[in-house]
Amino acid sequence: MKNPKLIGEIVSEIVKTTSKPVTIKIRKGFDENYLTAVEVAKIAEENGASMITVHGRTRQQMYAPPVDIDIIKAVKEAVSIPVIGNGDVDSVEKYIEMVNITGADGVMIGRGALGNPWIFRDIRHYLETGEILPQPDLAYRMEVMRNHMELMCRYKGEYVAMKEARKHCGWYMKGVSGASELRRICGTLSKIEDVDMLIEKVFQNQK
Repeated sequence: MKNPKLIGEIVSEIVKTTSKPVTIKIRKGFDENYLTAVEVAKIAEENGASMITVHGRTRQQMYAPPVDIDIIKAVKEAVSIPVIGNGDVDSVEKYIEMVNITGADGVMIGRGALGNPWIFRDIRHYLETGEILPQPDLAYRMEVMRNHMELMCRYKGEYVAMKEARKHCGWYMKGVSGASELRRICGTLSKIEDVDMLIEKVFQNQK
């Protein structure tokens, strides 16, 4: 983000070597001294980029403070290729806000799906019906978590999967009664049966 010209040259060279669309993902800038998103977007478009995703924070800011939606809007208004908005979208309401304010052609969701994978179902339902679904109940959330962990075990093997499950299950605990203690238990998971014990504890905490 400090060198827009170089980004243009990289995009140009990639475009020359492939028949596939070339897309880029950028941030608002490198830091407050290099807020170059609009400049970079224009140069990328001029050099053949087919789509641009914009995360509304600088590299220095990482994931705080709240995302700057206005910079995504500015990029959208500056180029004619599709622009995808990214940052802080963790609900249908945040999706609607991102699209309505920025005019973005789509939304990229990353951290907002952690422990919340039904967000994609919910957004699709909204796009198809205009209806915002209520948040899933605890039983549904735990069912999804259990299926998620089982699939991880199937594809990665239990040893590797359960190490990764510790953080994933922790994310599923957001908003659950006794979340602090439950996250501590998540940090000890070593086999799929431990996930079942965790779920039992989740429901015990609701009584």
